Amino acid sequence: MFRRTLIYAGPPNSSRWYDVAGPDEAVGARTLIYLRRRDEVGAVEFRKFVNQQLVPALADAAALKELRTQTCPPWSEKLWDTPNVAHDNPHDQRFHASLVLGFSDSAARGAFFTGNAIEGLTTSWHRSPPRSTHTTSPPP
Repeated sequence: MFRRTLIYAGPPNSSRWYDVAGPDEAVGARTLIYLRRRDEVGAVEFRKFVNQQLVPALADAAALKELRTQTCPPWSEKLWDTPNVAHDNPHDQRFHASLVLGFSDSAARGAFFTGNAIEGLTTSWHRSPPRSTHTTSPPP
Protein backbone atom coordinates (compact mmCIF):
# COMPACT_ATOMS: atom_id res chain seq x y z
CA MET A 1 0.00 0.00 0.00
CA PHE A 2 2.77 2.45 0.87
CA ARG A 3 5.84 2.33 -1.37
CA ARG A 4 7.15 5.74 -0.31
CA THR A 5 6.41 7.76 2.78
CA LEU A 6 6.61 11.37 3.83
CA ILE A 7 7.24 11.06 7.53
CA TYR A 8 9.62 12.94 9.73
CA ALA A 9 10.46 11.83 13.21
CA GLY A 10 12.48 13.89 15.60
CA PRO A 11 14.22 13.54 18.91
CA PRO A 12 12.61 14.86 22.11
CA ASN A 13 12.01 18.62 22.10
CA SER A 14 12.08 18.83 18.31
CA SER A 15 8.36 19.69 18.38
CA ARG A 16 7.04 22.72 20.20
CA TRP A 17 3.63 24.17 20.83
CA TYR A 18 3.60 27.88 21.69
CA ASP A 19 1.06 29.76 23.78
CA VAL A 20 -0.02 32.53 21.43
CA ALA A 21 -3.70 32.81 22.37
CA GLY A 22 -5.94 32.56 25.37
CA PRO A 23 -7.51 29.24 26.39
CA ASP A 24 -10.96 30.30 25.17
CA GLU A 25 -9.82 31.37 21.69
CA ALA A 26 -10.78 28.79 19.07
CA VAL A 27 -8.87 27.88 15.93
CA GLY A 28 -11.13 28.03 12.89
CA ALA A 29 -8.52 27.66 10.13
CA ARG A 30 -5.02 26.22 9.96
CA THR A 31 -2.21 26.09 7.48
CA LEU A 32 0.71 23.67 7.38
CA ILE A 33 4.02 24.94 6.03
CA TYR A 34 7.03 22.78 5.25
CA LEU A 35 10.47 24.39 5.29
CA ARG A 36 13.75 23.38 3.69
CA ARG A 37 17.13 24.68 4.76
CA ARG A 38 19.71 25.87 2.27
CA ASP A 39 22.47 23.38 1.55
CA GLU A 40 25.12 25.57 3.16
CA VAL A 41 23.17 25.85 6.43
CA GLY A 42 23.68 23.17 9.06
CA ALA A 43 20.87 21.48 11.00
CA VAL A 44 21.76 23.15 14.33
CA GLU A 45 21.93 26.61 12.76
CA PHE A 46 18.59 26.03 11.01
CA ARG A 47 16.92 24.84 14.24
CA LYS A 48 18.16 27.98 16.02
CA PHE A 49 16.76 30.14 13.22
CA VAL A 50 13.33 28.49 13.46
CA ASN A 51 13.15 28.67 17.26
CA GLN A 52 14.90 31.99 17.92
CA GLN A 53 13.99 34.13 14.89
CA LEU A 54 11.09 32.70 12.90
CA VAL A 55 8.79 31.80 15.81
CA PRO A 56 9.08 35.16 17.62
CA ALA A 57 8.60 37.02 14.33
CA LEU A 58 5.48 35.00 13.51
CA ALA A 59 4.09 35.46 17.00
CA ASP A 60 4.58 39.24 16.73
CA ALA A 61 3.38 39.60 13.12
CA ALA A 62 0.19 37.58 13.12
CA ALA A 63 -2.98 37.25 15.13
CA LEU A 64 -2.30 33.55 15.64
CA LYS A 65 -4.49 31.30 17.71
CA GLU A 66 -2.06 28.39 17.38
CA LEU A 67 1.63 28.03 16.58
CA ARG A 68 3.42 24.70 16.44
CA THR A 69 6.84 23.81 15.06
CA GLN A 70 8.78 20.66 14.36
CA THR A 71 12.40 20.58 13.29
CA CYS A 72 13.79 17.40 11.81
CA PRO A 73 17.25 15.90 12.10
CA PRO A 74 19.19 15.23 8.90
CA TRP A 75 17.92 12.16 7.07
CA SER A 76 19.73 8.94 7.87
CA GLU A 77 19.05 5.59 6.22
CA LYS A 78 19.74 3.77 9.49
CA LEU A 79 16.74 5.43 11.12
CA TRP A 80 14.36 4.21 8.43
CA ASP A 81 14.84 0.51 7.96
CA THR A 82 11.35 -0.51 6.85
CA PRO A 83 11.17 -3.44 4.43
CA ASN A 84 9.63 -2.61 1.04
CA VAL A 85 8.99 1.04 1.91
CA ALA A 86 11.16 3.82 0.54
CA HIS A 87 11.94 6.70 2.88
CA ASP A 88 14.81 8.12 0.84
CA ASN A 89 13.11 11.05 -0.81
CA PRO A 90 15.33 12.91 -3.29
CA HIS A 91 17.56 15.52 -1.64
CA ASP A 92 15.65 18.42 -3.19
CA GLN A 93 12.34 17.05 -1.87
CA ARG A 94 13.29 16.63 1.80
CA PHE A 95 11.86 18.93 4.42
CA HIS A 96 13.67 20.10 7.54
CA ALA A 97 10.90 21.71 9.55
CA SER A 98 7.18 22.23 9.62
CA LEU A 99 4.95 24.96 11.02
CA VAL A 100 1.29 24.82 11.92
CA LEU A 101 -0.31 28.25 12.02
CA GLY A 102 -3.81 28.50 13.44
CA PHE A 103 -6.11 31.46 12.85
CA SER A 104 -9.56 32.40 14.12
CA ASP A 105 -11.09 31.78 10.69
CA SER A 106 -10.35 31.54 6.97
CA ALA A 107 -10.57 35.30 6.53
CA ALA A 108 -7.87 35.89 9.17
CA ARG A 109 -5.66 33.27 7.52
CA GLY A 110 -6.15 34.88 4.11
CA ALA A 111 -5.44 38.34 5.50
CA PHE A 112 -2.16 37.10 6.95
CA PHE A 113 -0.93 35.67 3.65
CA THR A 114 -2.06 38.61 1.52
CA GLY A 115 -1.20 41.39 3.98
CA ASN A 116 1.93 43.27 4.84
CA ALA A 117 2.90 40.90 7.67
CA ILE A 118 4.40 38.33 5.30
CA GLU A 119 6.31 40.98 3.36
CA GLY A 120 7.74 42.37 6.59
CA LEU A 121 8.83 38.93 7.74
CA THR A 122 10.51 37.93 4.51
CA THR A 123 12.34 41.20 3.98
CA SER A 124 13.68 41.16 7.54
CA TRP A 125 15.77 38.07 6.78
CA HIS A 126 18.54 38.38 4.28
CA ARG A 127 20.43 35.68 2.49
CA SER A 128 23.96 35.58 3.76
CA PRO A 129 26.74 34.71 1.32
CA PRO A 130 28.06 31.14 1.38
CA ARG A 131 30.97 30.58 3.69
CA SER A 132 34.36 30.60 2.04
CA THR A 133 36.31 27.36 2.11
CA HIS A 134 39.72 28.98 1.92
CA THR A 135 41.40 31.73 3.86
CA THR A 136 43.95 34.30 2.94
CA SER A 137 46.66 35.65 5.18
CA PRO A 138 46.61 39.31 6.02
CA PRO A 139 49.37 41.40 4.51
CA PRO A 140 52.51 41.54 6.66
